[in-house]
Amino acid sequence: MRDIGFETERSWGSDGRSLSLPPDIDIKAVRDDLELHIQVKRRKKIANYLDFKNANMVAVRQDRGPWVFIIDENTMRDVFRI
Repeated sequence: MRDIGFETERSWGSDGRSLSLPPDIDIKAVRDDLELHIQVKRRKKIANYLDFKNANMVAVRQDRGPWVFIIDENTMRDVFRI
């Protein structure tokens, strides 16, 4: 996030309350008037349906739930390199 122009703060102990945010927030990233609250997950292997193959974005949702969008790193850089 810093590489693409955001000021970032990492929550202490992966607890967003150290940033005065909800406990599930790991990183606060700010650029201009945009503030992102990011939860970071790392796994040895992620589900196959999240594999990008030829796409640069994956959209997924639970039945009757909101959409969640996952974009690859290069696309993330392009989107925020305004």
